[in-house]
Amino acid sequence: MLRVYHSNRLDVLEALMEFIVERQRLDDPFQAEMVLVQSTGMAQWLQMTLAARFGIAANIEFPLPASFIWDMFVRVLKDIPGESAFSKQSMSWKLMTLLPQHLEEDDFILLRQYLSDDGDKRKLFQLAARVADLYDQYLVYRPEWLMRWEAGQRVEGLGDAQQWQAPLWQALVSYTAELGQPQWHRANLYQRFISTLEKADEPPAGLPSRVFICGISALPPVYLQALQALGKHVDVYVLFTNPCRYYWGDIKDPAFLAKLLSRQRRHHREARALPLFRDTEQAPGLFNDAGEQDVGNPLLASWGKLGRDYIYLLAGLERYEELDAFVDIAPDNLLHNLQSDILELRNAAVAGQSAEAFAHSRDKRPLALDDRSLSIHVCHSPQREVEVLHDRLLAMLEADPTLTPRDIIVMVADIDSYSPYIQAVFGAASGDRWLPWAISDRRARESHPGAAGVYHAALAAGQPLRQ
Repeated sequence: MLRVYHSNRLDVLEALMEFIVERQRLDDPFQAEMVLVQSTGMAQWLQMTLAARFGIAANIEFPLPASFIWDMFVRVLKDIPGESAFSKQSMSWKLMTLLPQHLEEDDFILLRQYLSDDGDKRKLFQLAARVADLYDQYLVYRPEWLMRWEAGQRVEGLGDAQQWQAPLWQALVSYTAELGQPQWHRANLYQRFISTLEKADEPPAGLPSRVFICGISALPPVYLQALQALGKHVDVYVLFTNPCRYYWGDIKDPAFLAKLLSRQRRHHREARALPLFRDTEQAPGLFNDAGEQDVGNPLLASWGKLGRDYIYLLAGLERYEELDAFVDIAPDNLLHNLQSDILELRNAAVAGQSAEAFAHSRDKRPLALDDRSLSIHVCHSPQREVEVLHDRLLAMLEADPTLTPRDIIVMVADIDSYSPYIQAVFGAASGDRWLPWAISDRRARESHPGAAGVYHAALAAGQPLRQ
């Protein structure tokens, strides 16, 4: 059975996994627990928390979703290789061979212009890697496109890029066959895998007894369908960190709704506008005088698009069980107020439309003058950002004796661009200002100077290396 546990606290979900592992022991003590994670950092955190709870954390596998799905293909279906011939690395090298062969074709004029001055093949190497990454994403999120291209068909509405992507994909499939490699890839295996599991009355040999999915913010639709089919034979636990206890898969960003109201469609032959809404008289009633609609919580609607789409996908599954494990949040500071509003899908963005209304509004919330639960720092450079961060961490650790460095995580959108500043500020600190620190999720050649030197030397010699 596929079971989805919702909670606004990751530690609660981890405790639920501990409870299931402890109370529902596997029949075979030598069989490994299977826990799908998004990154090695999440796997390490789970190992530490499980070890703290049980005294040891052993015989636990932490595969990434893509590798787990392919492993299930190998176990359930026949004649499937252990490694796909359409992995990102494999496609990169094949595309380096195929691209020069097709550049003279009319459909490849844009690529021909881009590679016109590529004497050392550096652009070819980079382009092949980017296209391989693009196809890899298609295999996960748009498998139907690749299947149509493979059949010599086109997908409506994709624009000019399809003109070279489709024939190049066909050439990639043909070249793979010429090399004697299996032509199986994720796009043409999903339905076969799902159909095999749905038709089977007994669990196929080799399936894990149960599967946990922990710390993954969203899964592609085909992965959810595959897990639902797998749930017919084994227990699949999706531990989903959900900030809101109510269904919010249909809320919209207020800015998007306001833009939608003002949008009109034009007739393709006549100079007249066409209504976007079926009932134009009722459409303005969807919005208030400020052009806003009741969207629940505007912050959740604006920043929660990925989670909203995932909630919608989960709601579309036919066979699963949902369980809630939400924890109430006391609105005792600014951050907790925001979290509580999101949890309850409450809109407290406006306390009054005018000064008079605001003065008598009961929606106002008193805040302590020393409330530092949420702070925004405007800095003139990335290095200054890191310096302010270092000072704030020292102040927080001094103010709260129970806080330790292992309790702190710093999240950055592009960690590689900030790594030199982190090393300069945190690495140079000494004495009472020193803090233990580590940088995770860096590219190999960014974290190891020797690897970077080999990489650039190989490029200079015209010998591209896999990243």
